[in-house]
Amino acid sequence: MAELGPFRVNPDGKTLSRNRHAWNNLANVIFLESPAGVGFSYSNASIPSGDTRTAVDAYMFLLHWLERFPEYKGRDFYISGESYAGHYVPQLAAVILALRELGATNMNLKGIFVGNPLLDKSNNSYGSLEFLWSHGVISDEVWANVNGPCNSGQGSGCDDSFDEGDIDTYNIYAPVCIQSPDGSIHPSSYLPGYDPCIDAYIDAYLNNPEVQKAMHARTNTDWSECSESLNGWTDSPVSMMPTIGRLVDKGLRVWIYSGDMDDACPITATRYAVKDLNLTITKPWRPWYTPDNEVGGYAQQYEGGFTFASVRGAGHFVPSFQPKRSLVLLYSFMKGVLPPGALPPGVSVWSGV
Repeated sequence: MAELGPFRVNPDGKTLSRNRHAWNNLANVIFLESPAGVGFSYSNASIPSGDTRTAVDAYMFLLHWLERFPEYKGRDFYISGESYAGHYVPQLAAVILALRELGATNMNLKGIFVGNPLLDKSNNSYGSLEFLWSHGVISDEVWANVNGPCNSGQGSGCDDSFDEGDIDTYNIYAPVCIQSPDGSIHPSSYLPGYDPCIDAYIDAYLNNPEVQKAMHARTNTDWSECSESLNGWTDSPVSMMPTIGRLVDKGLRVWIYSGDMDDACPITATRYAVKDLNLTITKPWRPWYTPDNEVGGYAQQYEGGFTFASVRGAGHFVPSFQPKRSLVLLYSFMKGVLPPGALPPGVSVWSGV
C-alpha cells in the first residue's frame, strides 16, 4: 500500500486512491506476508522462525495456492522482494529448483527480481559507511578512522562515531514525517508523489475493523508495520552470494536492483556483493531510459544473464520513490532484456507502460 500495490491509503486513513504504476499492470501479483507472524499472518504452532523455515513455508503456500487455483499451474512466474528478501527470494527459488530437479514439482519459475537486498552482512555495514561518506554525511576524519586503526581493533582512543541528523535511512534525501505538539503529522517538505507519513495512514486503515472484515483477516488483530511476535531467528547466512551464484548457474533469470539513495542496504554494499560472484561482464555499465527519454538508472549484465541495475533517485523502497521507473525496470526484467538506452525524440518502445 506504500509501494507497488494497486492502491495507496489517503491521509484520512479511511479511503484509497489508485496507484497507476502498480505492478499488477504487468502481471498477476500475489503478496505473501512472510514469515508467519507478520502483518495479518499467523501460526498456530510455536515454531522458531528462520530462513530455512520461511523458505519451506513459502513453498508450501505456493503448492497449496496452485492446488486451489489450478488454472495457474504451468504458467511462468517470478519471485520478487526487497531488503531482507535478499535472503527470502533466492532461498525460495533454490527450494523450487531443487525439487524441480528431483521431479517433485513442475512449478515454472523463470526468475527472481530483488531490490535493495541484504546480500552480505559482512560488507553491508562498511558499504553503508562508505555510502554516507561519499554523500557528505560523515567527515573525512571519521572515514579515515573507519578504514584505519579503529576498524582493525588496534587503535586507542579512536573516534569513528558521527551524527547523521534527522534523516531517513531508507532515503537520505527524502522528507521525513514530523509530529506536531498537537499530535498531528505532516511531511517536513514536499517530494512529488511521496508522503513520508503514509505508514501512519496505512496503520489506521488496516486497524479499521470494517477493513479487516472486508479483507477476511482475523478481526481484532493489532496490525503493525513491524512485528515483535516472532520467535528467535534460528538461521541466517552471512552471505547469500553462493546461493545466487548457483541460481545463475542453473539458468534462472536473476536481476538485482538498487535505489541509489538508500543507506539501509546501499548500492555500495550491493556492488561489493555482486563483485563476489566473479562473473564476466557481457554488457558494460550504461544508463537506461524511461519512456520520457529520462535516465532511469544504470545497468550492467554478466554471463548467465545476471543483471545488476540502479534506479536513479530512489531509496530503499524503489516503487515508493520512483514508481514509474520501477515499473519500467520490471517490464524489462519480465521481457528478459535490458531497458533501452537513449532513444531519438518522439520514439518509445514502452507502449502500454
